[in-house]
Amino acid sequence: MKKSIVFKWFVLTVLLFSAMFLFVGITQNYFFEKYYINRKTDALKIHMNEYLSLTAKKGTETASGELYKNNRIWIIKLDEYGRICDVENYYIEVKLENESQSDLRIPMYPFEGEFSSDTLSSLKVGDDVIIDTVNIADERIPYLIQTDLSGVVNLSIANKLHGPDADKAYSHLDTGLYKGTIMKTVFPEERTYIPFPYNERYFLEKVKEFQAALLANDAKLLEHTEELSATENFAEYKVIIEPVIENGAAGYIFAMTSLQPVDEAISVIRQFYPYYFGFTFLCIIFLAFIFMRWLAKPLLSINHITGKIASMDFSEKLPVRSEDEIGQLSQNINYLSSQMETYIDQLKQDLDKEKQLENTRKEFISGVSHELKTPLAVMKSCLSILKDGIAAEKKEHYFQAMEGEIQRMDLLVVNMLDLAKFESGTYKPEMAPFEIDKVIAEVCSSLDEQIHEKNLSLTLRLCSQTVIGHKGLISRVVTNFLSNAIRHTKNGHEIVVAVRCNEQTAEISVENQGNPISEEDAKKIWNQFYRVEERTSKAGTGLGLSISKEILELHHSIYGVENTKDGVRFFFSLPVQQP
Repeated sequence: MKKSIVFKWFVLTVLLFSAMFLFVGITQNYFFEKYYINRKTDALKIHMNEYLSLTAKKGTETASGELYKNNRIWIIKLDEYGRICDVENYYIEVKLENESQSDLRIPMYPFEGEFSSDTLSSLKVGDDVIIDTVNIADERIPYLIQTDLSGVVNLSIANKLHGPDADKAYSHLDTGLYKGTIMKTVFPEERTYIPFPYNERYFLEKVKEFQAALLANDAKLLEHTEELSATENFAEYKVIIEPVIENGAAGYIFAMTSLQPVDEAISVIRQFYPYYFGFTFLCIIFLAFIFMRWLAKPLLSINHITGKIASMDFSEKLPVRSEDEIGQLSQNINYLSSQMETYIDQLKQDLDKEKQLENTRKEFISGVSHELKTPLAVMKSCLSILKDGIAAEKKEHYFQAMEGEIQRMDLLVVNMLDLAKFESGTYKPEMAPFEIDKVIAEVCSSLDEQIHEKNLSLTLRLCSQTVIGHKGLISRVVTNFLSNAIRHTKNGHEIVVAVRCNEQTAEISVENQGNPISEEDAKKIWNQFYRVEERTSKAGTGLGLSISKEILELHHSIYGVENTKDGVRFFFSLPVQQP
């Protein structure tokens, strides 16, 4: 037995530590990269916020250059049409023919061949040019500039509009053709003087791709920030495009960062893994041996004592030699042993309660069966009479009798469902302030016909007060109390509905003249289907007071029934809304 458990703990400990270190290694291998990318993404978003404040102070190009120099990130501000804002170092100005507006300023970064000697030599001041544009709203976005000898083209847009690979998604765009004369050119003097971002070919390529996609969607502003991944020459990049609105003008912050360092880090980590796992395995063997020797001995004692507890022998106790988990386990087992007899007694009590609950269920089913038996018998008798054609002149009377019994059965079922809901313990009424005197007045008005049928005198002694509770449920309690009073008050007698208020609570009572209730009946009157013999009435379902009890207990209300000088008084209380 001892060797078996020692061996099992040794194997389990080796597996546990091996799994732990293996999990660490796998996590590092597969999730470190995602963690790094998330950190880089978060840092890029922070720099994007910093970039907005820099552009307001130093301009778009200067702010982009500083962030690239200090943080090695590519970031630029675009207008709503995907063009770089405030281009100051690489553009031409063209005077259009037959156009009264100012010169057309054309940034040159989108065109193929930028910064080449061909581009610089082909566009000179005074040259006549033909410009193909995409027209959106009042904006003209050039994608082809031709001179007599040569030209430059934005292939990202041109290939989408023309040629064998034209995209149907761009067919709806309006294009234009304009003639003009170059009035000014601003080009870098030498390749080494090209400022950021115009010297970053791949970054500009991604900007142009974004602009082309934006034009296909009629330059509609993006609703959310977009995060993209890109790969160039086996290097990975993260791209974030964030829509912004400044001074009423829409635009975008276009940012990109390289993820190349994480690939190098992952490569080094993988080379280190053989040494790491070899040393870790030796440590696991040593730790498993020590842990097994320390843990197995008290477990053998625990097994011995728990075996005696299983045979209901509580005479022996475990020695507690430490305050760690093993010591706590020993204390718990000792406590279990000393308390077992108490738990057995409690179990017997619970079984008795379960039997009592089962008896309650049987009584409930018996009560329901009894309540349904009478209306079903009446309906069966009426149907038999109608079927046999007996007393045909009273046909309408029998239909009314059946209708009345159906309504009574319907009311019984509804009350049973409500009672089950209130007793479930899951229903929580929504409490709110309301005026109790108005609720009572509404209930009295709804029962006015029943009051007049018995020629009863209804006296209201109300005070205007706002209480806290569920208005609909409290209205139902008042209705049940008042209906009960009407049923059990003889013709011509009086019913008094009163509200008495103080600073903390309002007490609502319904008192009727009639026979008093015995002390035993006063305790049972709240039970389901219970009726006092001399007060029994066929009009009720036997559930009204039970439902009222559950509603008042949901409100934590003090309620009850008491005999008065002339009859019986039902009452309950509600908290008053504090000013």
